[in-house]
Amino acid sequence: MKKLLTFFLVILVAFSAFAGGGQASQSQPSGTVAKGTLPLTKDNVTFTVFIAGLGNSVTSFSYNDNTFTKRIVDTTGIKLDFIAVSPADARTRLNAMLASSDYPDLLMKQDLSVGDLSYWGSQGVFQSLDNYNITSWPNIKAMMDEYPQLDKVIRGADGKIYGLPAVNDCLHCVYSYGRAYYYMPWARDNNKKLPETIAELTDYLRWIQNTDLNKNGKKDEIPIAFSADQLNQAVAYVAKAYMPFVLTANYTGLALNKGKVWEQYRENEFRQALATMASWYKEGLIAPNSFTMTADQARALAHNDDPLVGIFFANWSPARQPSDRWMELFQLKPVAGPAGVRYASNADPWSILKTDMIITTKCKNPELAVGLYDYLLNFDVQMEGYIGRKGEAWDSPDPGALSLMGGNPLYKILVTFHGQRINGSWDQYNPMAQTKEFRLGEQAKDVDIVKKWWATGDPSLRDVCMANGSYNEQNNFYQSNQMIPWAIPDEYFIPPVVLNDADNDRVSEINAVITPYQQLAWSEFITGRRDINSDTAWNAYLADLDRMGSKDLVTIYQKYIK
Repeated sequence: MKKLLTFFLVILVAFSAFAGGGQASQSQPSGTVAKGTLPLTKDNVTFTVFIAGLGNSVTSFSYNDNTFTKRIVDTTGIKLDFIAVSPADARTRLNAMLASSDYPDLLMKQDLSVGDLSYWGSQGVFQSLDNYNITSWPNIKAMMDEYPQLDKVIRGADGKIYGLPAVNDCLHCVYSYGRAYYYMPWARDNNKKLPETIAELTDYLRWIQNTDLNKNGKKDEIPIAFSADQLNQAVAYVAKAYMPFVLTANYTGLALNKGKVWEQYRENEFRQALATMASWYKEGLIAPNSFTMTADQARALAHNDDPLVGIFFANWSPARQPSDRWMELFQLKPVAGPAGVRYASNADPWSILKTDMIITTKCKNPELAVGLYDYLLNFDVQMEGYIGRKGEAWDSPDPGALSLMGGNPLYKILVTFHGQRINGSWDQYNPMAQTKEFRLGEQAKDVDIVKKWWATGDPSLRDVCMANGSYNEQNNFYQSNQMIPWAIPDEYFIPPVVLNDADNDRVSEINAVITPYQQLAWSEFITGRRDINSDTAWNAYLADLDRMGSKDLVTIYQKYIK
């Protein structure tokens, strides 16, 4: 808490200096930066910004449409010209821009890997920030002091800084790798015990298949469904009943075992997991179109007039928030396999550390760009970018209120999740220092009612909870805490490593081939196109991995494990 108070004191001082006329002196050239402040610019400075944040809450980032953009421009004097896309289109569009040399000054909210930073830095596309002393800026410094490993995340293989740091110390994000959601009213209305083991889960799926749970007179209930892009989530949830199966933003089935790089997708335990799913598929317990279904189709299925799906495998609820169905999809705890193995959906502890804004070599004033980034981390600026204006979307906490952690809150939310005014914020696509204290510093409202909803699913409480602005974060915190007893220990995760250029190129080359092959092979084992019970078929799969460079992958990573 002492660190937290220091952090926000630094922010307050920095913002006070800025708001109170902390401009450069008259002798300082316009457009330059005084350390610790961000001056209003007197010349016509414009940054072109690539940002991936278009969605339901933000349809435009332009000055004329978005009130948060207007605040930034009016306050700093820096004009922003946006190239805005949806998150789904971001990587394709970014790669095309960088490869064509037609790229903007700033890349906002881009959590690029060390390999990406290294490659584009070596190509002269990303600006090295080593000469700009980024920790002389108070908000950036406070963040990096609290999370010192950020220093590794923002550097390329050559040791140079190519990105500005961000933190999202988000417990429910860490626990979002290999999750399942069940339709709670079916279990509630039939007094059905939730499964604790793979065997019980199989019986639960059969019960869904054979019961008219939606009471429409049809046999249309679907025990399990997932979209094609969530196959890893489905496989990981089941595999965690057999081994500490690793799924992170960077690795699927690649872990450490007593310090040695471990290809989990080769193991007999992983084969057992696929065999379990194959038996489910053979019984008709998995929707056949799960392997081709888009995310939009999964959402439509989740919102069907008659509820159809008993369990969704997904990292986030497929139902749009807030909605009745979103409120009724509860997270399913991990289940134990035949040997009693049971692991949660957690990723590595470093996944909370990000690279956010990248300054390209097209930018003529990198130092001012760093200053703008630091300004955006001021607490009230950060909050407005997150959800909207103070007094409209958030406010100071009430006297005597409690935070999600049970301590003194930092703020209270006035709108429901995704219920903020359209284009009144950047909906979290602004730079943020979302420390643990920040994320759990939200004021909790009607805690007893929310807890009763989780415990009983009492229908009379659903709409009350849905109208509760703090419900989303309360739910996230509660559900994640339920998973902690089965967390995969940190020693199984590969720590952040900085590969040299040759190794990075080879790893990228291998992954480009192996990743789609694994998706295909696992799908075929589950659907029966390959016989998971055939040693010949399994050995052919292992031989394909060898041919594609699987062992090289292990050798390269092992070099960097201390």
